[in-house]
Amino acid sequence: MMNQLILAKYQNQILEAWQEAGKIMELSILDSVSILDNIYIGKISNIIRDINACFIDYGAERPAYYSLIENRHILLNRTPDGTLKPGDELLIQITKEAMKAKNPVASSELSLRGEYVVVNVSGKVGISTKIKSAEEKKRLRQLAESALPDEMGCIVRTSAADCPEEAIINEISYLAEKLSQILKIAKNRTCFSCLYKSHAKYLDSFIVKYNHGPMEIISDCPDVIQDFEAYFQEKNITDVAVRLYTDSMCSLMALYNLNKELEHALKERVWLKSGAYLIIEQTEAMVVIDVNTGKSITNQNTEEHLLKINSEAAIEICRQLRIRNLSGIIMIDFINMRSEASVRQLQDILVRELMRDSVPAKFVDITKLGLVELTRKKIRRSLKEQTGGSI
Repeated sequence: MMNQLILAKYQNQILEAWQEAGKIMELSILDSVSILDNIYIGKISNIIRDINACFIDYGAERPAYYSLIENRHILLNRTPDGTLKPGDELLIQITKEAMKAKNPVASSELSLRGEYVVVNVSGKVGISTKIKSAEEKKRLRQLAESALPDEMGCIVRTSAADCPEEAIINEISYLAEKLSQILKIAKNRTCFSCLYKSHAKYLDSFIVKYNHGPMEIISDCPDVIQDFEAYFQEKNITDVAVRLYTDSMCSLMALYNLNKELEHALKERVWLKSGAYLIIEQTEAMVVIDVNTGKSITNQNTEEHLLKINSEAAIEICRQLRIRNLSGIIMIDFINMRSEASVRQLQDILVRELMRDSVPAKFVDITKLGLVELTRKKIRRSLKEQTGGSI
């Protein structure tokens, strides 16, 4: 079944839904204005030496957090001498949106994302961990290193696997030149200038998910469709179907039952087909998930039955992480199993399902108490934060 990116009108905003094999896997309410990935000239407002960080004013209401030890500073108003002080102007990119009481996060590791690569100023080449072939990794690394100008680096995305060399080289050249121009003009622009504004968020979502497989984009917003058509024409993308939904008798939200999906994604309890259920609690420090047998009763071998419940729960948990956009530390209390083989099988399921996530997520460990620990990168606010906890 064709994957679908659905973009529906929702309370003066856009609800983005990603559907795989007929099942909603991700939901997000897109703000009309987003600063994620934008590049600014910012000014240091204050430095906090105790945490090796500072806050940078870039013209918005809330300054951005900036690590002093994780960044190679791009100073614009004086010669670098190894130290920073309030008033210094830096070239920064917003890498994380503001979340709850936390300020947005900025970095000097500037990058521009394309279909096949993410070009950056690191000077290093990285290859997506989802590309497993050692031979393909070697090919892509050599290709990227030969195409990149000095002092530029890139991350080769999963979509680059088995793609023609010319397409990858052209994209690297285009993004590297664009990034070089940003670095060049920054020296002559005033403080708080925005030197690069990222795509509309729905275009970014498409870029992340596009893998040259069967895919359809459907929206009831004419402007959204026009943006995609213009982007596809620019990039010569011809294998994605684009459709404007115009049925006045049934809204796009109703057609895909998206209000119900939103409602379920905000509840703590998630029922499984077996009769078992999950309890998902999003706390300030971490996400905690408990697996319960609930109404799942059987006369089968107990260990097999528990493995069946835990396997079903693992698949649904990975879906819930995506659909709720849960991130950070995730602790899961599965139903205890005695067999080490069963535990390994459960771990394999989690690793496999996390690999399908477009946001970096990984299995970390099983603690001495039998709790499974996962992590998922924080990029955008959770669905609960986006909606205020209700719809």
